[in-house]
Amino acid sequence: MQKFQLENEYVLVEFFDYGGILTKMVNKRTGQNYVLAYEDEQSYLDNPYFFGATIGRNAGRTFPPHYLNYAGEKVVLDTNEGQLHLHGGKNGLHQVTWQVRSIDETAFQLTYEDTKSPYEPLALKMIYRLVKNRLSIEMSALANEPTVCNLTNHSYFNLENQKTIEDHYLQTASAEIQVIDEQFVPTGEYSAMNDPEDRLFDFSQEKQISEALVQKTNLSKICTNGIDLAYCFKQKDTAKPKIILTDHHKKNQLKIYSDQEACVIYTLNKISNDLKLANGNTIERFSGITFEMQRRPNYVQTEQEYLTTNYSAITTYEMD
Repeated sequence: MQKFQLENEYVLVEFFDYGGILTKMVNKRTGQNYVLAYEDEQSYLDNPYFFGATIGRNAGRTFPPHYLNYAGEKVVLDTNEGQLHLHGGKNGLHQVTWQVRSIDETAFQLTYEDTKSPYEPLALKMIYRLVKNRLSIEMSALANEPTVCNLTNHSYFNLENQKTIEDHYLQTASAEIQVIDEQFVPTGEYSAMNDPEDRLFDFSQEKQISEALVQKTNLSKICTNGIDLAYCFKQKDTAKPKIILTDHHKKNQLKIYSDQEACVIYTLNKISNDLKLANGNTIERFSGITFEMQRRPNYVQTEQEYLTTNYSAITTYEMD
């Protein structure tokens, strides 16, 4: 794995060519690294929690694990979470080496020719661009044949060196959540979070994340007592942040802007091993929170227009 850095007077960003993995997003005003990172860099080779990784070809869970290609033929996908195809399967983009070249002192370009996945061949490009206190991830892809492409970044955020993000404040743009079953598969229904059970997950007004954790509701139990839900935004305005995350002491703030229609918010609810983190803590439940900007999960099973030859998406992280 080769490491690269982008830096200006406001922000220091560090990433690997392997998986395009972001390991540092440092607000130089406070010295705080906003993203969780492993203490042992070899942990990124397996990366059980997808720390900082580029996710694809299809972010989120796909069920049934197949889709119809442009010729109407069934393409069977591998399963890596029970009967689900998760984050591109067993050999997703988080486990490939990207070609990296410097564009200028503000940006790097990452490219990868995906010819080995179950999906149709695709030429992918990402640009990591740093402008003042903003890191933008510009994703694009071109294919000769219509195919599936839905990419995201899977960084976990913790804006202070606390063991968990429970005391962080969160606000989202106006959204409705996908209703899911016990397998985390969308049912096709949506909730405006008006009823008492779902209202716990409504962050349209700023509140502490802890208010949605370990609640005695059915949805909380499905989400293993944390948050693991797709927030589907009602507005397409890219000039306003979709996400605002603030630490408990109001010293660090992250604003996320995106042109994507949905964001899967996940609070690291399931811990399979206790890896050491670069901030000195050991990973535990709710150590961080991830905001996976993407198309709404399982769209290949619910929408007619799910194939493309020309994909693009942009997400920007503003560090205050």
